[in-house]
Amino acid sequence: MPSTSSRTRSLASPPPTAPATRVLAARRPGARAVLPVLALVVGVLAGCSSGGSAAPSTPATSSGGPTATSSQVATPRPSPSEAQAPSAPAWPSGPTSKVRSTTPPPELVNVTAGHDIADGLSFDRVVFEFTGGLPGYTAQYVNQVLKPGQGTAMALAGQAFFQIVLTPAAAHDAAGQPTVTSPIDGGGLPAVRQIALAGDFEGYVHFGIGLSGVAGYRVTELAKPDRLVFDFAAQATGAP
Repeated sequence: MPSTSSRTRSLASPPPTAPATRVLAARRPGARAVLPVLALVVGVLAGCSSGGSAAPSTPATSSGGPTATSSQVATPRPSPSEAQAPSAPAWPSGPTSKVRSTTPPPELVNVTAGHDIADGLSFDRVVFEFTGGLPGYTAQYVNQVLKPGQGTAMALAGQAFFQIVLTPAAAHDAAGQPTVTSPIDGGGLPAVRQIALAGDFEGYVHFGIGLSGVAGYRVTELAKPDRLVFDFAAQATGAP
């Protein structure tokens, strides 16, 4: 019986693990000592790397200055005269016309010519001024400007010839006296060389314009006073 009781106690008691536990506990202080050393080494390495990268930051900043200065010097800028230089407009040169029925026929009272520059465009302007409204017109380049009723060619200065027929219109007053003087010299204009009255008969007024060459043109109408305006590009483009 005593031997049975002794076996029961030895089975119930825990195995002899206390010495092993003490050995593991004795090793932990050594592990804690290694961690601070590793942290110290990592900190030193980080400090060395940060110190090495800070050195080239100053040259990088200073090198940016000369680059900006070089780009500003190399950028060309047009002078004000080049930016504002007038040019000949690209107007058409084909025939044009407009029909009107004005009663009584408007009376032509003045014809003027001059050079003008507007919106960067250079052109010669011929102005027909009327009283009593504006007439219709037919305008085109021709080989010769013919006198109506005679069929003879007009002698005009220039290398290109432009014909304008105004109708209904009159170039004389009620007494039959002419209201405009012909020929009208262009005055040395770049494009227009001469303006001449070709005929005034039965409500039709014919004009011939001699130009330095075929030039694009436009027709506009103005009021107060009533005016019919022909603008010719200042730089002629060739012969008809």
